[in-house]
Order: sequence, then structure tokens, then C-alpha cells
Amino acid sequence: MAGPRPRVAQLRAALPPPLAEAVDAFEAYLEHERSHPPTTLRAYVADAVLLLDHATRAGHDRLDAVDLSLLRSWLARQRSMGAAPRTLARRAAAARAFTAWAQRTGRRPDDPGRELASPKLPAHLPRVLDVSQAAALLDGPRTAAARRPADPAATPPPPAETAPPDGTPARTVSGPAPGRAALSGAASGGAPTGTAPDGTRSRSAAGQVASGGAPGQVASGGAPGRAASGGAPGRAASGGAPPGTAPDGTVSGGTAGRAGSGSVLDRAAFGGAPGGAGSGGAPLDGASADERAGAGDTGAEAALLRDAAVLELLYATGVRVSELCGLDIDDVDRERRLLRVLGKGGRERSVPYGVPAEHAVAAWLERGRPIFATPRSGPALLLGVRGGRLDPRTARQIVHDRLRDVPGAPDLGPHGLRHTAATHLLAGGADLRTVQELLGHATLATTQIYTHVTVDRLRTAYRQAHPRA
Repeated sequence: MAGPRPRVAQLRAALPPPLAEAVDAFEAYLEHERSHPPTTLRAYVADAVLLLDHATRAGHDRLDAVDLSLLRSWLARQRSMGAAPRTLARRAAAARAFTAWAQRTGRRPDDPGRELASPKLPAHLPRVLDVSQAAALLDGPRTAAARRPADPAATPPPPAETAPPDGTPARTVSGPAPGRAALSGAASGGAPTGTAPDGTRSRSAAGQVASGGAPGQVASGGAPGRAASGGAPGRAASGGAPPGTAPDGTVSGGTAGRAGSGSVLDRAAFGGAPGGAGSGGAPLDGASADERAGAGDTGAEAALLRDAAVLELLYATGVRVSELCGLDIDDVDRERRLLRVLGKGGRERSVPYGVPAEHAVAAWLERGRPIFATPRSGPALLLGVRGGRLDPRTARQIVHDRLRDVPGAPDLGPHGLRHTAATHLLAGGADLRTVQELLGHATLATTQIYTHVTVDRLRTAYRQAHPRA
């Protein structure tokens, strides 16, 4: 069995000095003159290192020894090691860029990469959401919580009657709305919900527990603290009646909340009624793995508002996830509903977005971002829970988590929403050139992948257009 493959850094350090100097200069050229994004920069530099390592193994230590036969043998070796066709195509492109740069800078007399062909790629249509699935992703959480069947372990306690000390008639207050129950102990069969002397509703049973007695969450056992089922804090609704303290010392929220499920933060009905983030519905549920610890009631709401803005902007504009996370507040022209996006190669473009996305951005900026903002936040539009610029990996997790709640939807990431936006634009009548500008594609050929049509649309167009259909 072959041993582990050497790391690119090790191969780079082992190159002969003339080849190592060429790699350093090529990297500086890609970064400063071509303005390649970090991911493309790393990939092209790694491919150049692998090519020159192959040349070194063949006994060459000068760039002028890299000819067409060596380029082809390098790609053949990569293929024999299991590289996928798309990886081979990228490495061929990197090799052509490297040899063209070497000729322009006088490091070799000719450019053998001009004659290097890329492997033929198999036809591949990107997976996309249909219109109803996209609507469910963005609007569904308004009603999804009510539609979800109650967990038997989380059946709410029966109504309880409590007589306030002043002798007024007892009020009947129902327990929390059914939702996802905690895996152990939270919101499942504790003491009934009652009314505190100040008129607010309280729960003295095991349920959500406030961290330090935060409003809208319930302390278990009469002491403020934090209950987590499986390590995730429970969540409560933040709206409704004002918080107060019941006679047993529990912190009471205006509306009964829901417990944490131990894996993702569950849905919370801020205000107890539809309305909030996204396109007029309740805030979307969930938070990324790096944002579960320490998320209080306001922090959870801020995460939901931010996640709604992420989803709306990704679908409304079709921007890349790196472009979205790189946006600053000043890049958003809210009056004209335009984003100023800095794309690949440092190319800047303006991308419009719609009213639902504007509502989500406004809610995030007004009620969510100030909660996460710290002195290190700077002008970043989207923030993580610790105040830094939102990481693209967190944005990917947000999309994956939300799509798990959409019945029948494929498991897509942010780039899947980019494909979806482009496909829906073309299906709605946008021309290919407009979609190219919106997506920031350098060539129209890249955009043509979205021109695929369904059999139903093809049949409809045929019947409408052909005289003998």
C-alpha cells in the first residue's frame, strides 16, 4: 500500500531554487496583477508546484525543460492517481496559465501550454430547487412549526388554574405550543404553566432555562441557570407579555418557548405570531454549529434575522457565498435595492435585489446586527455570533440546515441557490446576457449551462410555436 501523499508545502520546499523562485513569482503575479480570490490562488499555486515536482522527478531543474510532452505526462499521472475530470481540467488550465506567464516574463522562450488540451468534461446539469421549494425555503417557517406533529414526549401539560393573591378570578393559561422537544427533561411534562401575581405567565417545571435569568426563558428549579439537552441551550419566545418573576423564583416569559433539541436551535416565535425576518414571515430556525454555545434569547433572534438575510440575498441576487460574506454595509444601496459586489478577478458589478430581501436586510441591520456587533466587526454587513465577519462555511451550514426542513428538496449549498436563481431568471424570461451580468461570469459560455429546460416546458413551447403541433 502506498504511503500518504506529501503535502504541497513539503513539495514546494523541496523544489530546486530556480523552480521555487518561479513559483513565488507566479503566486505574486496571480495575487497582485490578476487579483485571483484566495481559493483560486491556492489551487493554481498548488497545481504549479505539482507540475514542477513532476519535472524534478523527471530530472529537470529548469523551466525551459517543461515542454508539451512533460505537461501531458503530468496530467496522465494525475489521472492514474484518481484525479476527477474537473480536477484535471483545472490543472490543465493552471499549467497553461503558468507556461504563458513564464514566456511573458522571459523565463522560457515559448509557451507549450497553448497546445495542451483539457479533458472533455461530462455533461452535467446543476441541481436546483423548483419554485415551490424555493418559496418553502424562504417562507415556509411561518407555518412549518404549526404543521409539524407534536412529539409525544413534548405533550404540553393540561391547563392550570391559579388564583392570584388579590382574590381575582383564576386565569387558565395553556402550556407551550407543541414543537420540537428536548431530548431529556426540557418542555416535557413538568409542572403546569401558571400566572404570576404580576399577570405574566410562568413555568416552574423543567423547560427552557435562562442564562443568568434572561427574559423570555424559564429557570428550572427556581434558580436562574441554563438547561441544555444534549449540550444545546433551549430557546424561548421573546415576545408576548413582559417578563417577570413568579413566587417560586422562576423567570417568566410572555409566551412559552421551546426547548433545545441538542443539535440545532429550534424554532422560536418571536412575538408569538407570524412576522419578522425574511419575506414577512416568522424568523427562520436554526443556527450554525459555531453559534450554539452561549446564544441567549436576543442572540438567537439575531442569528435568525441574519440567517434570513443570508437566504434571501443568496436567492435574490445569485451571488457567490464568498461575495456575500465579503459585503460591507456601504455595499448595499437600500434606496435603489442594489448590491455592489466585488467578484472574481477584482471585477465589480451591481446586482439588484427584491422587496423580500430588503425586508430581511432591514430587519437584520435594525434588530440583529447591533446585538452581534463588536469593535472588531468593522463595516461587515453579515456577522458571526462573536462579532467577526460571517465565515462562508457558516453560510453553507445555514443553507444545508434550512433545506433539511423543505420536503423533497435536494441537499444544496449556497452555490445551489446561485444555480437556482439563474435557472428561475431564465425560466421567467430573462435573456442570457442579463443573467451573465448578474452572475458575474467572464464568458457567456459559462452561463449557457442554465439554458436547460424541462420536458414540460419544451412541450409547451412546441405546442405554442409549431403550426402542426
